[in-house]
Amino acid sequence: MDEDRKSGTGGGSGVLNDVVEPGRDGPSDLDSLPDSVRRRVEHSADQWIRQNCSRGGAASRGAPRSFSARAIVAGSLAAGLVLLAIAGWWPRLAEVGASEVAGDFQQWRAHLARDRMLQASSNVGHWAWETGASSVTGDVIWDNERQRGFLRLSGVVVNEPARAQYQLWIFDAGRDERYPVDGGVFDVPPGRTEVVVPFAPARPVLRPTAFAITVERAGGTVVSTREKLVAVVHTPG
Repeated sequence: MDEDRKSGTGGGSGVLNDVVEPGRDGPSDLDSLPDSVRRRVEHSADQWIRQNCSRGGAASRGAPRSFSARAIVAGSLAAGLVLLAIAGWWPRLAEVGASEVAGDFQQWRAHLARDRMLQASSNVGHWAWETGASSVTGDVIWDNERQRGFLRLSGVVVNEPARAQYQLWIFDAGRDERYPVDGGVFDVPPGRTEVVVPFAPARPVLRPTAFAITVERAGGTVVSTREKLVAVVHTPG
């Protein structure tokens, strides 16, 4: 959620007031690194300085020059390590487990992974929820090769997880339609007008012919009566 930002000299402790001004002490990139990594960075900086700054009498110009060079080199190396860490963590941030909905971070990850799935392959199915008695809007995307997908839902009533949960059902052309594949249960938390729900079926799906969402008891059910149907979409034959 956004926070109020006050302007002026009496502005409080907002983000804009936390910027370290030139000449004032403040945390450096090295301070945020583990001690063992910081020592390696400083050692590498010292080696680089001895090999480069000592040529042409650079070392005779005093300690401030050497310290400045060391700080620059060490800071650059620290920034490089941060970039490498981000590059390594980014794919993991985009991977989500089935039925993760609740928090802001989970929703951010779900939106990111959904967008990546849509952009990654032209073979991904994409269908809008059918209009009718239900006021639910949104869509389903499904990657048959990876056996994963995402629901996007707007207009779904907030549920009480201890009493009832939403459950996804995937109808498969290779199975009896009386027994669709369980796609997992999920909750819709308060305060959200739209949710993105990642899902992975409990069993392999040969070719989905429909996706449906029902309201079931907490924990879900093995076979649904489909009395409380929330949303449905049929895929093209």
